This record gives sequence, structure tokens and C-alpha cells, in this order.
Amino acid sequence: MKRIINILTMAAFAVVFLNSCQDSEIPEEKKGKPLTIHASIDTPQNTRTAYELTSTGMTVSWNEEEAITVISFDESGITAVDKFFSTGEKGRKKADFSGTWTGNEGDQIICLYPDIDSYAGTSLFDDVKVGFPFIILRELTTPLGPLEHEDPSTLKDADVMVGEVTIHGDFASVNLKHQISIFEIEATCKNLGWTSNSEKINTIKISAKPNDDEEDEDNDVVFARRGMLHVTTEEYTGNFFATEFGSLSYYLNDSGHNSDFNMSDGEITQTFYAPVFFEGDLEEGYTLKFQFGGNAYIEEISGRDQIDVFEVGDKAIKLTEKYPLERGKIYRFKVTI
Repeated sequence: MKRIINILTMAAFAVVFLNSCQDSEIPEEKKGKPLTIHASIDTPQNTRTAYELTSTGMTVSWNEEEAITVISFDESGITAVDKFFSTGEKGRKKADFSGTWTGNEGDQIICLYPDIDSYAGTSLFDDVKVGFPFIILRELTTPLGPLEHEDPSTLKDADVMVGEVTIHGDFASVNLKHQISIFEIEATCKNLGWTSNSEKINTIKISAKPNDDEEDEDNDVVFARRGMLHVTTEEYTGNFFATEFGSLSYYLNDSGHNSDFNMSDGEITQTFYAPVFFEGDLEEGYTLKFQFGGNAYIEEISGRDQIDVFEVGDKAIKLTEKYPLERGKIYRFKVTI
């Protein structure tokens, strides 16, 4: 099975809550309940798409050691944040996470992946604390790093998943749902007339606009840079929603400095995998655009100066009909610039 997620587990920590008490009472440590959560991952079915675009569901498996965050909440917000662990054979489709649940009877319970204490979790989420009524999702590119061509494993730190937990006595179950999709971009670039080996393409920018005004930076739709998940019983929906729309930019290879996507030697084709957080569909009349940018170096007497060059080449698609997007799917694009 193709591996697209991974996680760096960190040391466990204990979350201790004190019961309210009178001056004459001695505070007691809140006792937790040992619990095992059987975790599976939802995989959407295939759908038809166009513009040389196909889609399949994301398939994943677990590593030998995994961690997940279990969050309990009531009508006011988060009541408990617990860490659960799973150990087993690498590549397994399902995982059992064990830990101590410290929530309250009647709380709603969810699992959040990646674990908030992992490298990916600390990069993706703002503080997740007792009393908070929401969870903030930052840009997916924060923990991601540069995209390695032909290598989807670079997505391991951006696969955000959420699922509601159902308790059955001493065990529970959760079906985790992807909050992102993946754009698999097969790009063929022709020789653009560059003459220096120091001229490299190092950036892909993806945008969608309801009109052709490229100068209007506030006119982006569909693709989102930040999101939020309500964690109160009244407002919880099971999905992060977008709070900031905008174009999505990704570095290629070694932070863009040593990309081998070099135009000076003529035509070249490479495939990149970009995690995408979005809300809504690609509507008829929208312009979907893939922009490829780079930089150049000019040798001067005083040294070597870098000249930033964007929009080295781009592919704009004017949509003639609506194309739905669904989280948890891989959408394949073939573009030539």
C-alpha cells in the first residue's frame, strides 16, 4: 500500500486536572479511564474528472509507532486533551490506540491526527488547550518543507485527519476523515530561453479566481491557507472550515536552491505532489491556474546577486463546467508550460 502519512512521536505527557474544592478540602487528581480506540481511515470512492484530471481516494497505512490526540469537549469547549499510542506492524490498515481518557461523562470525543505534540502537530495547529472552543489550522506548507518530485512521502506531515469517537464500554472506535486532498501535478516544461545553469524553477503556485483579474490578490476562492474546527457540542461539524482564502505556494526540492527542474537543457517532465486545503468546488467560469516561478543569479563585480523571477511559465484553465472537489482524494493534473 502506498504510504502517504507518517508521524514523529514524542514523549508522552500527563494531563492532570484538579477538582474544585472548598478551603478545607484536599484537591484530588482527576482519575482517567483506560481506553482502547480502534482507528480506521475513510477512503472516498473514485469519481470522474476532466482536463486530463483523474481522481482516486487516498490510501494510507500506519507506521510501527503512532500517536494521536484525543480531545473531549462540551457545550463550552475543550474539557480534556489526552494522548493515545499505537504499536504494531508497519503497513497495517487499522490501528488500536491505547491511553487514559480524562474527559467527562457526556462529553463529545474526537481524535485529531497528527498528534499535537509531534513536529507536524506543533507546526499545523495553534495551542489546543482545555477551555478553548476551537482549533486553528495553519498553512499546510509550514511543516511540509519542499516538494520532492516523484515522491509522495513528503506529504507525511500534512495529512490532517479528524474523526468522532464512539465508546463501547472499555473500547471505542473512530473513522478518521481526511481534511485535505492531494494535487498530483505532472508538469512538462519546454525550454524557455534561459541560458544559465543557475536559473532554476523552484516554486509552484496554485490559485483559483472567479474572474481573470490576476492582479487582485484578494480575489482567490476555493483554496485556503488557514482553517478552524469548532469544538463545542453546538457547533462541531466534523470538518475544518476555511478562514483565509488565497493562492497556495510550494517550494520544490531543496528549498528551491538546488532544484533540478532546470529549463536551460530543454524539455523536462516531473511530477510533484501538493497537499491542498480547500472549501467549495471549482465552479463554472473560474480560472484554475498553475504558476511556475524561479530565480536567476547575475554575476557582478561586487558578487553574485539573486534576481527573483516569478511566473516563469503558467497554465491557466478556464472552467466551462463545475468540477466538485472532495477531501481525501488525489486529483491528477497534466500541464505543459
